[in-house]
Amino acid sequence: MAGKKVDRSAYNQLRRDLKSGQVGQLYVFHGEEKYLMEQCLAQLRRQLVPEGMEEFNLHTFNGKDIDVGELVATMDNLPMMSERTLIIVTDFDLFGCAEKKKELLTEAFSDLPDYLCLVFVYDLLDYKIGVGKFQNMVKKAATIVDFAPAERGDLVDWIRRRFRELDKDIDDADGEYLVFLCGGLMTGLKCEIDKIASYSKEPKISRRDIDAVAEPVLEARVFDMTDAVGNRAFGKALGVLSDLYAVGEKPIKILAVLSK
Repeated sequence: MAGKKVDRSAYNQLRRDLKSGQVGQLYVFHGEEKYLMEQCLAQLRRQLVPEGMEEFNLHTFNGKDIDVGELVATMDNLPMMSERTLIIVTDFDLFGCAEKKKELLTEAFSDLPDYLCLVFVYDLLDYKIGVGKFQNMVKKAATIVDFAPAERGDLVDWIRRRFRELDKDIDDADGEYLVFLCGGLMTGLKCEIDKIASYSKEPKISRRDIDAVAEPVLEARVFDMTDAVGNRAFGKALGVLSDLYAVGEKPIKILAVLSK
C-alpha cells in the first residue's frame, strides 16, 4: 500500500553525526520505529557518556510536568572527565507547553553550550509540532528526526541480517511475507525473528516456520478474511472474524482496515 514519501534527511544526518562522532547539540526524536530510536539513543550514550560517569554526565527527565527551570539549570552543568554531557527528556510536550516554559527554553536554546547534547524524545506522547514563533525557532536550532518505518527493501535486508546473526538464512520472498504477516516495524519483527529462529531446525527459514510461530498483525488477518470471502469460503471468513472478536479487536478497527 503506497503512502506519502517520508523525509529521511534528518535521520540520515543523525546517522552521519553518530558515525563521524560529531554529535549535535539539540535533537527531537519521534516516530513509530521505536527500535531504531532506542538504537540511536544507546549509541549516543556510548559515544558521549564514559562508563561509570553516568551520574555526572547523563541526566534524564520524564513526563509532561517536568520542571523546565531545573532542566535549564542542568544544561549548564559542566561535564566531568568527558567532553560532553547528555540530557534526555522523554514525553515532555515541547511544542504544547505553557508560554512561560517556552520563554525559558527559547532563551536556553539561543545559547546552547558546545559540551551539551540535549534530546527530546516522544515515546508514548503523540508528536505534534504545530506552527508558531517557538516552533520555527526549534526547527532552526534542532535536528528533528522522524523514526519512520523503513522502506520495504531496506526492511527485508535488515531481516536477512538479523537471521544471519542467529545463524539462519531467509530469502527475499519469505522476508517480504514476514513483513506482510507481522507488520513493518522492527520492534515487533525482532521478537518474531527470534521466535522463528529458535523454532526452525533447518539453517534456511521456510514459510512453514514463519506460519508455525509468527503472530499475524490485524492487517494480515483481515486480508485472510477478505481472501476467504473472495474464494467463497464463507465459513473460514467467519472463523477469522470470530477469532478477531475473541482477542478483543473492535469492529470499527476491523472496518477501518477493510476500507484500506
